[in-house]
Amino acid sequence: MATVNYKEELGFDKYQKLINSFHKLDKNNDGVLQPSEIGSLFKEAGDELNAQQVVQCMKEIDQNNNGVLDLDEFLLLFVKYKRNEMSDPEKRKSTATRFVNNVELVQNKKESGAVHSYSQPEVRAFSQYINENLAKDPLCQKYLPLEGDDIFTQLRDGVLLIKVINLSAPDTIDERVINKKPKNEFQMRENQDLALTTASSLGCRIVNIGANDIMDGTPHLILGLLWQMIRIGLVSKVNLQMHPGLAKLVNTEAGETLKDLAALSPEDLLIRWVNYHLANAGTDKRISNFSEDIKDSEAYIYLLNEIVPKELKNEIASPHSVMCNPKMLERAETTLDSADKMDCRKFVTPQDVLDGNYKLNLAFVANLFNNYPGLHEEDEPVAPEEIITETREEKTFRNWINSLGLCTPPTVKQKWEARHINNLYRGLADGLIILAIEDTIKPGLVDWSKIKFPPFKVNQAEILSRQNCKYAIDYAAKIQGIKLVAVGGDDIYDERETLVLGLVWQLMRAYTKNILDNLSTGGAGVKPQADVEQFIISWVNGKLEESGKESRIVDFRDKSIQGSRPIADLIDAIRTEVVDYSLLDNDSSPEVLLSNAKLAINWGRKIGARIYALPEDVVEMKHKMVMTIFACLMERGLQNR
Repeated sequence: MATVNYKEELGFDKYQKLINSFHKLDKNNDGVLQPSEIGSLFKEAGDELNAQQVVQCMKEIDQNNNGVLDLDEFLLLFVKYKRNEMSDPEKRKSTATRFVNNVELVQNKKESGAVHSYSQPEVRAFSQYINENLAKDPLCQKYLPLEGDDIFTQLRDGVLLIKVINLSAPDTIDERVINKKPKNEFQMRENQDLALTTASSLGCRIVNIGANDIMDGTPHLILGLLWQMIRIGLVSKVNLQMHPGLAKLVNTEAGETLKDLAALSPEDLLIRWVNYHLANAGTDKRISNFSEDIKDSEAYIYLLNEIVPKELKNEIASPHSVMCNPKMLERAETTLDSADKMDCRKFVTPQDVLDGNYKLNLAFVANLFNNYPGLHEEDEPVAPEEIITETREEKTFRNWINSLGLCTPPTVKQKWEARHINNLYRGLADGLIILAIEDTIKPGLVDWSKIKFPPFKVNQAEILSRQNCKYAIDYAAKIQGIKLVAVGGDDIYDERETLVLGLVWQLMRAYTKNILDNLSTGGAGVKPQADVEQFIISWVNGKLEESGKESRIVDFRDKSIQGSRPIADLIDAIRTEVVDYSLLDNDSSPEVLLSNAKLAINWGRKIGARIYALPEDVVEMKHKMVMTIFACLMERGLQNR
């Protein structure tokens, strides 16, 4: 068939809606629709298909017979439908036609805001996870056990949500600042603000989610937030720092290095880990995802037999005994029974394995890794200096970028949406994230028609990415306050760390100033200034004076900040009755300084300030990070005006 102009055939609005729908259906972000994702659409539309019907649907739609549906095939289906090329009565009965109708149905439901589907398996799995891990916590007794849809009501006052966050990122929220027995909605909202701003600081995408959404028990938003937090906890140890034995997974034949391995996402590392054990087991089975490739249970049963401790070896099923059973559901049951012998039957049911539920199967594998990595000490262990360790500054910048939920503007043919980066330098290396930040700072700055989007052909990837990076530098130079000295697009692509860090810091500062400029109208006691640091300092000191506080700051290296008193005073000036001064200690020992900083940052988050800096940044007087604390508080203060 000749090349189709989809925008012309479908109309721009329809074309854009279909692009968005495709990417929302593509749950594992691999650029194609898998059979499981097509089945999920039918389920969301209330139109159940069995496995055979899904296969039939794929046969009708899949033009190149590769078993998946790419974007062109997806759009072509709607073009044919519009042209009445499917007008034959028999074709009108086909699953492909039902697929078209269901896309339309789900689009309409979501646009009306009346219907939001959610996954009952996720409700069950997340509830079970919370029940098991917080059962002995005294603060959680009145909320547990979660049964049925309790998960949507028991998070209402914020206490349980805060405990889940601390479960995934231990000791992040200082429990001294929690309203443990909230008496009214205002105190509940403070807990919710503390939870949401903390989740944002950890890199969760808290876009279009507010305290009201959690308090109202909005299912799809609550499950989305819980998944992000549970995932953070489960994959926190899937790295070279915690498991140097992962160095075995480096693909030396492809010229890969430890740096390349460290840049992989936890999901990709887990896939490699599974395949490493499958290779050791002598089977030809390999996986590339946690959906289609695990449905037959073969990978799981071989994996379990490889990582099981010797003392439990005779208690689990053999791969042969599992794979000789033609009934897939029974295979999964036997496999999970074996996982139960290792106390690892978590997150998934046999049906979840058979359905290829991506999130729950990822959680199952991550839990296996955390308990039985099976990566024994090498004859020549990896030297500590060879292990790539993420610095606090890199982590702060990465979490800030991830929390923004950046994507290409809706006016652009979207190739990615809300991209999540796992390694700061590798994630920025194609220039797209930097361009999106620049366009956010100064809307309309980027001419997206010049930008190239993946997937790139192998022989073009480097050329096009370097071109994007050059544009990113050109546009950065047009943003007020950004100074580029000896920084070029090649430096971004080549991951020159010092130069990339400098650029990201300037972007973060410009982003912050842009927000403050927009909030400040001159009635806040200070007018926007070109120098963002002086702008913030002037406002802070004005607010402190207005509130009768004795604290003042000269700059962001001011030694008085180290004890956190100016931060606490500013929070109290913005909103009273949040700071408990009796908890602050005037002692200057490192332990006390850290405790004070932890309290101050948590109080700031409790009033809704999205603070990304860490308590250690205050104690060590990292002036860039200290500036961001005051900037976030200023933003909150201007919002409260």
